[in-house]
Amino acid sequence: MPAPLDTLILGGGIAGLWTLRTLLDAGFDAALVETATLGAGQTIASQGIIHAGTKYALSGQAAEAARAAGDAAAIWRGCLAGRGPIDLEGARTLSMHTYLFTTPGVGSRLTGLAASKALAVGPRKLARSEYPAAFAQAPTGVDVYELDEPVFDTPGLLRQLAEPVAERLVRADELRVNAGETPTVSLSTGGRAMDLAPRSIVLTAGAGNEALLTSLGLESEIRMQRRPLHMVMLRGPTLPQLFAHCVSLSDKPRATITSTADRHGRTVWYVGGQIAESGVVRSREEQIAFARSELAAVAPWVDRDRTEWATLRVDRAEGFDHEGRRPNTPVVHRQGRVIACWPTKLVLAPVAAGEVLRALRGIEPSRATGGVIDWPRPSVADSPWDAENVTWS
Repeated sequence: MPAPLDTLILGGGIAGLWTLRTLLDAGFDAALVETATLGAGQTIASQGIIHAGTKYALSGQAAEAARAAGDAAAIWRGCLAGRGPIDLEGARTLSMHTYLFTTPGVGSRLTGLAASKALAVGPRKLARSEYPAAFAQAPTGVDVYELDEPVFDTPGLLRQLAEPVAERLVRADELRVNAGETPTVSLSTGGRAMDLAPRSIVLTAGAGNEALLTSLGLESEIRMQRRPLHMVMLRGPTLPQLFAHCVSLSDKPRATITSTADRHGRTVWYVGGQIAESGVVRSREEQIAFARSELAAVAPWVDRDRTEWATLRVDRAEGFDHEGRRPNTPVVHRQGRVIACWPTKLVLAPVAAGEVLRALRGIEPSRATGGVIDWPRPSVADSPWDAENVTWS
């Protein structure tokens, strides 16, 4: 006889973990299943920035996307201060701010000024004496704005979300979803097997939602899209700590750079923005060559001697909005007992979790949330630069 459950969440990234915490707090007997490691895929490949609307103001989408990001960022800041729906006071932040910086050209500086006025979170233009250390050698004509965008250590954030609900997390070597009027889920791990009969199933597996929807026979009712990126990583002894968007005359930051230390203490830059967007058509070698040129152009004062380079291809998975377009906000669709969720952006995970809760209208929580599931637990994914399969050159 399959074990009963109010809600089973499939997918252990930020969206799945935040949703689990939200449903448990609402009294649902909920659990989460992950077939790899927590955050594997889209979450661990994110830059950890809690965007407050910067890049949407740059692209002229400020009305909807920037407002949604700004509202969600306020939730995160509350959580960091210990007064939000989830306590993140202990979560490790790499920086409490990101920076918007321009190149010396007049056009770039005007774009930076326009973006700063479009943002809702009060960016502040810094005096030269206030520049972060990474900009100490920047030439005259480089303007720097401070943004209220914290940057999380993503593995640490995953642990912070997972540890209080560890007894509701399940690792499965194999997972099978059985379609029907009352879908069931079969799991196996290390020779053990378990069948679950949840009253509802929530899909938060990112790109993995596609195969799950097909298994449930819902691929035509709930559609998904992929938007690829080709991220760049570089590490070296002379790289400063930098958390910044370089603006351009385009509709996206020319480069978005975050930094951290790898497991051996070496400084790593993780680079997205236009470099990653346009890089999907380039080979690894071409992308590295392009990134070398772009970073030399946007930050020529930074010493990149003795650096090693690598790239990472990432699929951003998103649903379609109700008009079949690319979304600016979370996408949550319910079909019968199945809810598919894509937060669209890391910052919007709390909003997506709230929409999942609203989508569960009609399914009363059992309030039986105290049980421990006796099953192996998933571990947290390694950061991309610490993965064993990364080739550095």
